[in-house]
Amino acid sequence: MAEKVPAVETGPIALALIVAALLFSGAFYFAPQKAIISSTQDARHMLSVSADSQKEIAPDKVEMTFSVVSRGQDPAAMQTENDAKLRAIKDSLMQLGIPSSNIQTVGYSLDRYQEYNKTSAVYEDKGYQLYNSLRVVSYDVSQAGTMLKSAVAGGANDVSGISFGLSDKLRDSTYNALLQTASAQAKAKAQSMATAAGVSITALSSMNEGYSYYSAKSNVNYRGMDSSAAGAVPSPEISVSAGTVMVTAQVSATYEVAG
Repeated sequence: MAEKVPAVETGPIALALIVAALLFSGAFYFAPQKAIISSTQDARHMLSVSADSQKEIAPDKVEMTFSVVSRGQDPAAMQTENDAKLRAIKDSLMQLGIPSSNIQTVGYSLDRYQEYNKTSAVYEDKGYQLYNSLRVVSYDVSQAGTMLKSAVAGGANDVSGISFGLSDKLRDSTYNALLQTASAQAKAKAQSMATAAGVSITALSSMNEGYSYYSAKSNVNYRGMDSSAAGAVPSPEISVSAGTVMVTAQVSATYEVAG
């Protein structure tokens, strides 16, 4: 008589272990294939280039700062004299066609004034110093020398500087034209590189601009005698060279390539 083999009872715990083992083996089998597909779909080749375009143009804007510096013992009298000179300067500039809105007060100070005495080795009180400044903007650079002479004749005894630049309209139109040129150069450069590498451009991934604007400057520091003083010599004709202004447009781009 054959010997009976006792039946193996499968409890809930044993069943759970079997199911977990099956799931783990299935995950081990399928996971590598999914990872390979994902990496294949995300694989892209990129090509990055940059280009710039420059142009030198004549400026159409000039800025100047004129100041009247007064010294004395009576601040009220100094203020009256200072204001009269500033009005004369402003009137002379407006006669040149510069609108009042382009003439702005940019500095005012009234301070005690002292001078160093080398003999006594101390600073001596000499009264007060009044400093008043006007900034003037003109869009006719050819009259820069005339503006200087006119302001000095009106009483300006401190010209802190002259700067030449571009009006907003000329700056923007020049820059936008250069930006188009730089963009076309970047695309042509990318196409040449792709051809040499045996691949083809499929899409533009990104493009960014960089902007550089350099203004030509001519600095003038004028510390002349008071033009209203007795014996003052009339200022000669003043020649001012504006030079040129360099405008640069920069572009960087990244393209997708295939092949």
